[in-house]
Amino acid sequence: MNTITAPIIQKWYERLDFPKEYDEAFYAALNTVEVLPTACVEEYDKNSEDGIKNLLHYLYFCEETERKFLSRGIPEEILLDTLSDLVIWTNIWSEIKGELYLGELGWLAIHLSANLFKLGRLQFAFPAPTSLEEKGTVQVHIPAVGKLSEELCLASLDRARAFFAKYFPEYEYDRFTCHSWLLDETLKKYLPPESNILHFGDLFTRTAREDADSLLRYIFRWDTTRENLADFPATSSFAVRIKRAVLEEGETFHLTLGYILK
Repeated sequence: MNTITAPIIQKWYERLDFPKEYDEAFYAALNTVEVLPTACVEEYDKNSEDGIKNLLHYLYFCEETERKFLSRGIPEEILLDTLSDLVIWTNIWSEIKGELYLGELGWLAIHLSANLFKLGRLQFAFPAPTSLEEKGTVQVHIPAVGKLSEELCLASLDRARAFFAKYFPEYEYDRFTCHSWLLDETLKKYLPPESNILHFGDLFTRTAREDADSLLRYIFRWDTTRENLADFPATSSFAVRIKRAVLEEGETFHLTLGYILK
């Protein structure tokens, strides 16, 4: 145990309120896994398959993330809400692996680099350098928690406009973009018109789409594919319809890109 890093890691484990069921494995690892004070998220191996090591390091990196938030005057509430994604992804990957495990390291590195912020129901990030995104945008992401009502989403967008104007006035953007399975118009065949998912998708002007099965990971389990879908139970009427559409009808779903003007 490193006497410099261990107290910091423990502090963030407790501060983010990880489930008690992880305590035994976490505290055992805290006494055995070395995390050097010089470790930083930018240099960490995002392909690491040592889930316990990943978790301890990413908790340690929270300390630097807090310093970045404080330097901008961003409230603690937003910091903790943003970093709560570490708990969500620990839960997801621990279920898959059957042990305490943190995956999705590349995604979470965006949070820890202070380039993503959870503001109410939605998350907002500075654009990544991909062919699908333009400069001068703010990306919208949808964490897998809570109700996706139109009211909450519109409030979150309003909050984001005020947030970037106050804390990043130098960043110029003219639109919010979203690249998600939730914007797929194919879903209109499987959801009622009053669906929150459909209302969310219709907030955006859709511009492009690509064939993808990514919705299966969100509706079932993160390691679900078209090939193993039959192994996973459908726990909602929507899941039943999607499972039947894929396995019996061979339906094609999509990732869709859309925007909302600032």
